[in-house]
Amino acid sequence: MAPNPEMFRPIKMAKPEGPVPDGMKVSFSNDASGSPASPGPVLSIGDFTLWPMSYYDNRVSLGMVMYDPMWNVSGTVEKQGTRYVYKIDVDQNAGSVTFTGQSDATVSMSFDEIIAMLVINVAEKGSKK
Repeated sequence: MAPNPEMFRPIKMAKPEGPVPDGMKVSFSNDASGSPASPGPVLSIGDFTLWPMSYYDNRVSLGMVMYDPMWNVSGTVEKQGTRYVYKIDVDQNAGSVTFTGQSDATVSMSFDEIIAMLVINVAEKGSKK
């Protein structure tokens, strides 16, 4: 069963309601220059939220952090190629989401790759934060 492209919605938020993983930070930019901005773009997938975070060591990568409906971290993956996201584009035809950051560099994830991160942390189910 293929994912419904309409379930992928870019939204703006200032910070997640759950914990930020060690070594990562919430850091968005206004444009390709990398100048700081808040709130910034994140991806809503139903009741889940995918956050493109930056790293404290300033590597040119995104820490993609998936939060479940109770704001528990349900998965993380590093995507090399950009940092300080300012734009998220959903391409329904390609079945992918592109995250654009500093210097207009991009990182893409397929719908299937994102769907694979949609897991509820049963051990923490019902807790918030």
